[in-house]
Amino acid sequence: MDNTRNASAAPASSKHRIPRARRDVVPRPALLAPVLEQAADARLVLVQAPAGFGKTTLLVQLAAALATAASGAQVVWVSLDAEDNDANRLFAALFGALAPLDLPWAVPPATVLAQLQDASPAARTALGLLTDALGVRPESRIALVLDDLHHVTDAAALQLLDTLIARAPPELCLLIGSRTAPPLSLARWRAGGELVELGLEDLRFDLGAAQALCRLRGLQAPSDAALQAALARTHGWVAGLHLLLGSARAGTGSLPALAGPAAHRHLFDYFAQEVLAGLPPPLQQFVLYGSVLPELSPALCQAVTGRDDARAVLDDLFGRQLFLSALDDTVPVLRFHDLFRDFLRGELERREPGHAAALHALAAAAETRAERAVPHWLAAGRWAEALAALRQMADGLLAVGGTHRLERWLDQLPLAWREAQADAALLRGLCAWSRWDWGLARDEFQRSHDAYAQQGRPRDRYVALGMLGACHNALGELDRAEAVLADAADAPLPPALQVAFDSLQAWHGVARGDGAAVLTGLAAMADNAARAPEARYPNIVDMSYGHFTGLPGTRPLMERLGRLCRADQPGGEVQVPALHAWLAFWHGEPGTAREALHELLQRQRQLPGDTMLGIGALHLHSLHLAAQGHTAEALAAIAQVPALMTPGFSRGWRRTYAHVQARLHWRAGDADGLAALLPDLSRPRSAREWPVLDTGAPLLQGQHALLCGELAAARAHLERAALLQAGARLPAFMGDARCALALCRAAQGEPEAAAAALDDLLCEAVQDDGLGSLLLEPPARLQALWQALAPRLRCPAAAQARLRGRLAAWLAEGPRAAVADAAPPDDPLSAREREVMALLAEGQSNKLIARALGLSLHTVKRHVANILTKLALDSRTQAAAYWHRR
Repeated sequence: MDNTRNASAAPASSKHRIPRARRDVVPRPALLAPVLEQAADARLVLVQAPAGFGKTTLLVQLAAALATAASGAQVVWVSLDAEDNDANRLFAALFGALAPLDLPWAVPPATVLAQLQDASPAARTALGLLTDALGVRPESRIALVLDDLHHVTDAAALQLLDTLIARAPPELCLLIGSRTAPPLSLARWRAGGELVELGLEDLRFDLGAAQALCRLRGLQAPSDAALQAALARTHGWVAGLHLLLGSARAGTGSLPALAGPAAHRHLFDYFAQEVLAGLPPPLQQFVLYGSVLPELSPALCQAVTGRDDARAVLDDLFGRQLFLSALDDTVPVLRFHDLFRDFLRGELERREPGHAAALHALAAAAETRAERAVPHWLAAGRWAEALAALRQMADGLLAVGGTHRLERWLDQLPLAWREAQADAALLRGLCAWSRWDWGLARDEFQRSHDAYAQQGRPRDRYVALGMLGACHNALGELDRAEAVLADAADAPLPPALQVAFDSLQAWHGVARGDGAAVLTGLAAMADNAARAPEARYPNIVDMSYGHFTGLPGTRPLMERLGRLCRADQPGGEVQVPALHAWLAFWHGEPGTAREALHELLQRQRQLPGDTMLGIGALHLHSLHLAAQGHTAEALAAIAQVPALMTPGFSRGWRRTYAHVQARLHWRAGDADGLAALLPDLSRPRSAREWPVLDTGAPLLQGQHALLCGELAAARAHLERAALLQAGARLPAFMGDARCALALCRAAQGEPEAAAAALDDLLCEAVQDDGLGSLLLEPPARLQALWQALAPRLRCPAAAQARLRGRLAAWLAEGPRAAVADAAPPDDPLSAREREVMALLAEGQSNKLIARALGLSLHTVKRHVANILTKLALDSRTQAAAYWHRR
């Protein structure tokens, strides 16, 4: 489809700048010293107090102290806001802050981010990639500051954050600023001495701090009694003291009395009004209009205020010591204190009712990034512009797993208006496609396609049409898929749009068993994808199931697509190991294939939330195990696939993987195992299933009859399967009739006819340099047949010898290639981690484990964190229970 990329996963850099300390910041060494001492062993430093008590200021001071301490911590900062209120967005902001550290990620951060949509075990496991990347830097400590966490209320986001803190390596210390106590495991960390807390009582100003504030602001200090009275009135509230001091009568050192109107109004609002009234009218308008902005940059301030001197005004405002923090000294980029911004927005609405919407529209139009513009368009009530911005950024969001965020924004559009919009239907269809909910996706793509056609928007119509065709094909609606291909056949589409139809042609060929269509589609897709790199998601990454591998002529095309996906494209990197592993199995030597499988299984363990990756890994793992003679383990691996399927996926594709089970039984000569599957696999296919499955039924019936010695019935079924296969070729992993037919003919005393069937299979293997089909045939029967028929085979003797040698190398791998060599998905622990796990299950503390194994305490903590992450467990108790159940 047509993808306009947008770096939606990377928040603006100002979110990650440590705010500049103001010149009137009161040093608080007595408060900082114990915190710094305790932070050395803490998981979390929590600064929690209501608005205006100086949380951000204290965090800035802590960050500076940690950076200059003997340990020399690297400080990374995230200023959170309301747009970070979901798991994906929160961790996108966090990853953006960590980017300058150049962490050694096992997979690209965007790939990890795609898994972090909820608090599922799969998401928690994927989060382990972050802890692993952080844990390989034992020489340096990292202080991660999350300021204003109270903006994040999403339960899944907070659960994932809790997991990160619980499993963070010893090198990481998190510092959190929040108005409210976050729903994290504070009690557990408090009991373990791993939580440092600073609250309201710690942050209140006392007399000494108030006097220091006066000196720093160049004010004549009021009397101690006056300051004590102010402290009593404000309860040590830092924001209140700033406002009181700002309202002091020049030269007198006296503070205003809190009487009259102040007795009936909120203290902050009363004095904030005093501060606002003290500004010249042009500056009053500037700050009121600027209050609609989450960050005050010169360009955006100029847009909403109309002032060409916005940069100079921002410098002036910061110098006036208003409630502003500097996120970027050089631009500058400022941010109002939340409390002051809330006051200004209320005052703006009081003075100019409804004008905020117009200001939001001006800000949205000036934003250079769609994701920053969307909230403004929504606040302005400009639904069409908001939807256009969502359309612009959608592909970038979906490629990194931002489905929930996109749907959350779509839900903010008025329902009646949204239902009539073609773009909204297209975006909902893309979200459904990303979850493999093909039925819903089809309906939404159909609605958007019809609307685009009616509106005369041909380019958008073809975008929707390409995805609609993919849904039809996935749902087994092949006549409709073919109609889509016919619709696009003569259209002069640019490469970025054509890729979707090339992909559809290839998949449509697989569905019908049409090898020529498969090759035509793959070749065209590779050509067009090379011309349009942005078109790789979602079409090219869908090539990694294994359905194309082993079909005649596909190898060079699949290798080319794999090279294209290796470019720095979110989403593509995830599937490259799958494609590489399939090609290595079908065409490579056993050592190369085993290494490729190991890489794939490692990726699958790291990203268990990726359904396609999980299914592909289990599927290929089962074939490897079968080729090595581990039939029971192979069947156990493929039996896990149905549990990973979404309902929309399983209804049409379940029998595909049941055929894989049947092939494993055939290879093992297990007639009973085949018999158990036959009732399901020989029944007429449903409308949701592909016609190519019609070839599979007589193949399995013939193989079962052959294993039972019923040669006449076997031959009838197998010759029918071979005839169907000539026009409807099964995916190579599902089965091939020629070997079984050769065995049957030979058993009936017809060696010439048997040789013809086997010769066809061998010649194809030589021409395509593929061994996969031979690996999945019964080894003893194949070898005996091959030896007996060798004089009658047309395949050159030298080519046969090479095939025999390669096959023998694979078979020799069987006895010594233990299941553990491939690191099966259900046993991800290293040898050292198993040692730690055994002691942990005995109830040993980290200190005792460290002593027993001769490790440092920090190393043991890291091993325990890795164990919990890999096993998707939440506690040591769960880990012990897991170990005892194994």
